[in-house]
Amino acid sequence: MIAYIKGKIINKTNRSIVVLTGGIGYEVFLPLKQLETIKINDEKELFIYSHIKEDMFDLYGFSKEEEMDFFKKVISVSGVGPKSALNILGLTSVEDLKRAIASEDPSLLQKVSGIGKKTAERLVVELKEKFIVDLSEKIVVSNKDKQVVDGLVSLGYKESEAKEAVNSLSKEEMDLATRIKQALQVLNK
Repeated sequence: MIAYIKGKIINKTNRSIVVLTGGIGYEVFLPLKQLETIKINDEKELFIYSHIKEDMFDLYGFSKEEEMDFFKKVISVSGVGPKSALNILGLTSVEDLKRAIASEDPSLLQKVSGIGKKTAERLVVELKEKFIVDLSEKIVVSNKDKQVVDGLVSLGYKESEAKEAVNSLSKEEMDLATRIKQALQVLNK
């Protein structure tokens, strides 16, 4: 399995590049926004997802591991293949895509050729929880608000939901009980 390639770009098409490394040229499919920035003779390092079937062996390249992780999650959804997943990645940043899915907005995904309304909705349903967790891990709360999050978690809320609620509260000084009440109001909307 090929997981990483570093080499010189010797050819470029509208969907892929050929990376020369160790005397071998590997065709690697890339998201469109990444492909646009690459020039022939550039040195490039890529994380690789190897897609193997009976009649094909395709390589998909990503400049960041985060992009490859997103790609893997998307192709885990029934009916979504690697080419569609690559086209989804070509729309906008991974963060924006995760936000759209976590907020249950399939309209962005429907802009991809081959992704209809039902497939976009399936992507949202199957990936929503994974991306809410991904996004909440990036939310940083202060030590004071950590107590509020802990209180909400002890009441049965998920940590990701609690962090989002606490982050939406005003930053003015108030006691712990008041902050928990306000966070509960946010969660119960």
